[in-house]
Amino acid sequence: MRTVKRILPALTLCFSAVALTAHCEEPPPNLAPPNTSASRTFEATRNGNLGGSTSVSDVNIHTLLYPGHTTKVLAHYLPWWFNPESRGVAVGYRSDDPAQALRTFKDMHARGVDGVIVDWYGQHDANGQPEPIDVAWRKSMPELEKFPDMSFSIMVDAGTYNFNHCKGCDVTQTVLSQLDYLSRAYFSSRQYLRYDGHPVVYEFGLDWAGKVDWSRIHAAHPEIAWVHIHKQGFDRDDSAGAFVWVAPGLASRKTGSADLSQLKEFYRYARTEPAKIATGGVFKGFDDLLAAWAKPNEKHYMPQACGDTWLETFALVNEEYSATNQLPFLQLITWNDYEEGTALEPGIDNCVTLQTHLSGTTLAVELTHAATVDHLELYQALADGGFRLINRYAAATSTIALPAGTSGTLYLKAVGKPFFKNVVSAPITPGRAE
Repeated sequence: MRTVKRILPALTLCFSAVALTAHCEEPPPNLAPPNTSASRTFEATRNGNLGGSTSVSDVNIHTLLYPGHTTKVLAHYLPWWFNPESRGVAVGYRSDDPAQALRTFKDMHARGVDGVIVDWYGQHDANGQPEPIDVAWRKSMPELEKFPDMSFSIMVDAGTYNFNHCKGCDVTQTVLSQLDYLSRAYFSSRQYLRYDGHPVVYEFGLDWAGKVDWSRIHAAHPEIAWVHIHKQGFDRDDSAGAFVWVAPGLASRKTGSADLSQLKEFYRYARTEPAKIATGGVFKGFDDLLAAWAKPNEKHYMPQACGDTWLETFALVNEEYSATNQLPFLQLITWNDYEEGTALEPGIDNCVTLQTHLSGTTLAVELTHAATVDHLELYQALADGGFRLINRYAAATSTIALPAGTSGTLYLKAVGKPFFKNVVSAPITPGRAE
């Protein structure tokens, strides 16, 4: 089934050119080259991740947000890829490779991302050795400094305790043992994320790992603005704010559309606590089919629905917030969790097909899933192998009048909305007999 899925897009492009050419040609790769920080060797996975050879739209992510927004868009980032076999998915790169970190931040910056939230597992592992994730992030920071307008924040993951707690320590003691290091190693950075002057620290699942004495933690470092997951972040008096996470259903009950009820509930809670920091969330879907820790009868799933889920999560933000009621932060869930099928790094499949039919000098355009397309671009192939952009058109364009004298081979490109893949038509040849 995976083989059929890979072949069908090529067949669609070939059939769209039947009336124009006597043979089938693939669109030239340099009109839609691989352009993400994903490894070129990474192949698409059956839990919904596109391959590393995908051409992804670099239309700015902020264009999906409401007019007049001041929201910082932050990508949830997992610097935990080392041994390709250790996590069930061979992503083709190492998180502790500075060259890869540079590619990552360059890609994020090109798409308009304002910073990252680093999923963090502590300074040391259970044996007192440097924690690889922390080492990877420390190696990445000099590369982030090359993008001074980007910021970063630490999310203390429950794994800090579950896997790396200090000897004889409970959850509270484990967190307390890390705070001085966090302050020294990260808060001093001018790129560290702050809100009203306070360093923002997220925490994921610490209360699920055991009882946490947050009053002791706050007393130890009162300067920290702690942001907790979902409702507890709004309910706690000492909490600075809350963030939302993707809530998939059981894979055994797959549906065609995403259940976003928890996301809607988060924004309802946010309205009741306007003084607290709200970090909204957007995501393409979820599928932990490849996650080794998810038991076979406990797999979870949320459909991508050809990009509809991604756009719907933005629509909820835009319904709740405006230029006079700003959302401070928005988290992209996630940049690179390939195991759970949430990886945005290689782009989002929008299931777009693009067909054209030329009659005289009028080009008819048939585009599916146009809601995921930002605009169309018409190119002319040049003798030196390059391309000339003739014009841009709205995604809803159904006919294009070719400029007088247009000759040679043409291509129409559907440029996706932010994070969607780009699609190029089969070759179009004006003047060729049909």
